[in-house]
This record gives sequence, C-alpha cells and structure tokens, in this order.
Amino acid sequence: MLLKEQCILGIEGSGFSVSIGLMDQGVPKGNLFLNTGAPGSESLLSGIDQLLRMLNVQKDALDGVCVTLGPGSFTSLRICLSTAEALGLGLNIPVYGIDSLGLIAASVPFYASTIKVIQNAYKGEFYSASYDTSRGKAVSLSDLSLIKPDLFYEQLKKGELILGNGVGKLMDLQLDLQAKGVVWNQDFQRIASGIGVIEHFLESEVRDSSAIPLEPIYIRLPEAELNYEKQFGKE
Repeated sequence: MLLKEQCILGIEGSGFSVSIGLMDQGVPKGNLFLNTGAPGSESLLSGIDQLLRMLNVQKDALDGVCVTLGPGSFTSLRICLSTAEALGLGLNIPVYGIDSLGLIAASVPFYASTIKVIQNAYKGEFYSASYDTSRGKAVSLSDLSLIKPDLFYEQLKKGELILGNGVGKLMDLQLDLQAKGVVWNQDFQRIASGIGVIEHFLESEVRDSSAIPLEPIYIRLPEAELNYEKQFGKE
C-alpha cells in the first residue's frame, strides 16, 4: 500500500512559521499556518486539533505523520518532531521524515541537469545536497553535508541549478555564478507547507510504526550542547 491511499498529517517547521496539512487518499483537504515565531507544544497541538475539527477528521483516522527534519532552529524542530513522534506512538502509526532541502529540489521537477540546494548554516558554511529531478521526483545524488561557500563554488558545473537561501550568500560574497554557467533561482527557497511534506511521500510504501526517534538537523547547536561539548567533548 502507498501513502497516497491513506489519511496523512503533515508538519513543516523548519522555517519561521509552522504549517500543518492533511491529505486523504492523495487529495489535499486543508492546510493551516501558525505564524507566531517558534511554536510551543501547546500551540502546535491546538493547531492540529483545530485543523482536524475543521475537516471533521478524528485523530484515530490518521494513518501516518510526515514531518520535516530541518535544517531549522532548535526550538521549532524539537517541538515539531516530538509532537509528530508522540502522535505516532499514541496512535501506533508511522512517522516519516525528510530534510527540507529535498523538498526545495522537488519544487522544480523535470529539470534536465543536477539541482544543488544550499541553505545557510551560519558560521561560514552551507548545508548542501544534490538532486536529480529529471523524472519528476527528487532523487538524492549526495548526502546532506556542510560545505564552505568557496569550495561549493569551485565544484559547480555548467547547467546546474542552484536553489535555497544560500544563493543570496553567494551573491554577498561576489562569487561570479555566470562565469560558471550555472542557473540560480531564489524563488524556491523553502516549501513552507504541511501539504508539501506529505506530497513528497505519496508514492512511498507504507511502513510499520517505530519507536526509533527521527534525527533533527539543527542550523546551529543549542548553547547548552555547545557548552557541554566544550567541557566534555563530543559523545
């Protein structure tokens, strides 16, 4: 069975707002935005309840939850992921996670050359990953990794498309993208939609529920973790 045959909740919280969406049998039913800064767990749960009430859907009718893993802020991702996993455990349904760079690449289907997505990781680095969307769906060509802007620039090849908020940083550094023969677009910086998260998984096979937690991708480590590493080193 595929996810497009089920009733799925989507949560996107990698940016400045949170989006909650619902799709049933592959059809978008509704989408709600919480644009109040970093969400609290109570406001997110309240938003989910509000969306389900508006659509007349009971929680126990959900077959799965899709959620973004980041890169994003510590507070927003922690709350979104913990909420998604709590729903998964409480309802005994699977939780599916995807990084936001894959969603950004998927926003430009059927592109003939490689798509490279870069998100500002601060501290002079990008989160970067490469994708092939020539057959309509974003297929990962590389693992998500951190890279310095100058090294990213050196590795660019003619015809590649660059997406993400890191494009602006390349411009600030006055790196000549035209000289590399690449294409860039700052309109597809982020897919801020719970529906968009679900759409990524529609053709995926249904999984069993699992108690194994998803791994968030933080833009910056929280201060507590930084201080812990300084004192005790990395685990």
